[in-house]
Amino acid sequence: MKNILIIEDDPVLLDALKIKLEKEEYQVLKAPDGQTGLEMARKHKPDLILLDIKMPKLDGISFLKKLRMNENIPKIPVIITSNLSTIDKISEGVSLGIKGYILKSNETLDTITKEVQTILNT
Repeated sequence: MKNILIIEDDPVLLDALKIKLEKEEYQVLKAPDGQTGLEMARKHKPDLILLDIKMPKLDGISFLKKLRMNENIPKIPVIITSNLSTIDKISEGVSLGIKGYILKSNETLDTITKEVQTILNT
């Protein structure tokens, strides 16, 4: 069973994503902020991370930088899920090796799940 870490500070979206992905037979871990997410990524080494950009304690881009600096963590695929659509944030994420960028306001739980499935099945 594939393991997904969701790092999201919106508790409603966090729980909705968790429920949806668990229905698709994924094991889901959740973190309400970037710092907790980084600790969980180090400990559990998930198969994929869904990452919000704008969060307390440690924002998504800072999280990615720290994640990529840690040699003990394999290159975990990361999909950014955010309402920020500025080209500089997308470009910075791409330079840090993200596998996708989902604009939350334009997507449904189903489309996010399909993106997760696509990346985990490649």
